[in-house]
Amino acid sequence: MKFHTLVLEGDKKAEKKEESLPIYTKSNYLHRKRIKNQPPLYNRSFYMCRMIEEELKGTDIDGSGKITICAHQIRLASGKEKYICDHNFNISIYYLEQEEINAIEKADTNTEPMVIWEILRNALLDIAQRSHCSEEVTKKIEDAFENIISNQFVRQECIDKLTKRVKNIGLTAYVYRTLSAETGEGWYVKIADRKGNSYCQEAISDDTRYVDRLGSRLYAKAEWHGNTFVIFNRFGKDVFSISVKTRENDKEE
Repeated sequence: MKFHTLVLEGDKKAEKKEESLPIYTKSNYLHRKRIKNQPPLYNRSFYMCRMIEEELKGTDIDGSGKITICAHQIRLASGKEKYICDHNFNISIYYLEQEEINAIEKADTNTEPMVIWEILRNALLDIAQRSHCSEEVTKKIEDAFENIISNQFVRQECIDKLTKRVKNIGLTAYVYRTLSAETGEGWYVKIADRKGNSYCQEAISDDTRYVDRLGSRLYAKAEWHGNTFVIFNRFGKDVFSISVKTRENDKEE
């Protein structure tokens, strides 16, 4: 099976647990405050996991469709196996070492992207080695991570299935998805004329999200209704719309 889903999972119980240790220094206080207020590891790493999925789309790493990297030592199966590949369910589980977990916990907002990048890279390369992958697959993994870091942990792509052109007014609505640490998964629409000049631009959702809205079909299709561009979910309900005022010279002759 081709790889399609990557998850970096923290210890959910530990993340919710409040420490009762005394605070002796300002740095300790700030560290505990940050830990308490930050989202779970799954949320914080969501954007990078989606980037890796896009970069490695169509690649067979170990026969699993979903690979879960566990940043905790609570085994979901008996034994002390670091890596478990279940071909019956096409899923894999890979446990990080304690020093890797500690590195994630100690990382601040500025250093965390690089820490997570390195941990995920090492994990997937180790899985590829354990699975006796070809040099071609190993290089794909290495290139994928190099692309992520060269783009400074930001990925923006135009979603072709949601990009629509309306002939009578000569405008095209381009729908973009942005993945980054700041937005998680952010979306916006840009409407441009026939020459590619930007007509208007608007965010589809301003809040930070940790849901694959295209994969879950929250954004399933798009259409022009007159001068209004509308995005629908899989149930046919409109979830976003933007109306434009057209100029006479925008219309096609």
